Amino acid sequence: MSTIEPTEPLDPSLPQRALAEAIGTFILVFLGCGSAIALTGAIPGEGAALQYTGIALGFGLGITGAIYATGHISGGHLNPAVTIALTAIGRHERSAAPAYIGAQFAGAILAAAALKGVFPHADALGNNAVADGVGTGSALLVEAVMTAIFLFVIVSVATDKRVTPGFAALAIGFTLAAIHLLGIAVTGTSVNPARTFGPDLLAGKWDDIWIFFVGPIVGAVAGAFLYQTVRPDRV
Repeated sequence: MSTIEPTEPLDPSLPQRALAEAIGTFILVFLGCGSAIALTGAIPGEGAALQYTGIALGFGLGITGAIYATGHISGGHLNPAVTIALTAIGRHERSAAPAYIGAQFAGAILAAAALKGVFPHADALGNNAVADGVGTGSALLVEAVMTAIFLFVIVSVATDKRVTPGFAALAIGFTLAAIHLLGIAVTGTSVNPARTFGPDLLAGKWDDIWIFFVGPIVGAVAGAFLYQTVRPDRV
């Protein structure tokens, strides 16, 4: 089962769904990380509040558009942690998970490659990094908690039929933007292993990458199961 039920008469094939996941993840990473590159270059040193707000909006609006564009095809996961969590709670078929995750990583890598072409002199491509003075445990905890919140919202608005239809993408986008306002100063905000891996691969920066895999995956599964605990039905 996908996060958003397909509305067309025939369900898309797995290759079509995987391609939609790759395209949606490309949109998210290109717009989100692109905002980070553009704003940090345009406002060096000062204006941190404006940078953070702009980057948060880049990711929040980017995922909103990407989900509206792909959700009716693939469910709009756009994140390996989301796919793993939804699979763990039985809201996504296990057999499709590898294709989804592979497509998400491919989309993120292509987006990072495109950003490298647009900003050839950029030293970083919106890479995640633990901030100076932040311990490994704190970074891991904030990534896990932020992703747990993210998945709690996703499972609620995208799988519970009592939620007003049509607003899932907006709720998810607003939540991702809010998460970035908190997390940018701590880890740069990943909550998405593919979003981290693509820029890291193209920029050759691998600092603490394990945090941005372990934290989001553990947090995503915890957040998904937490919503399953409070929902009164299992439909």
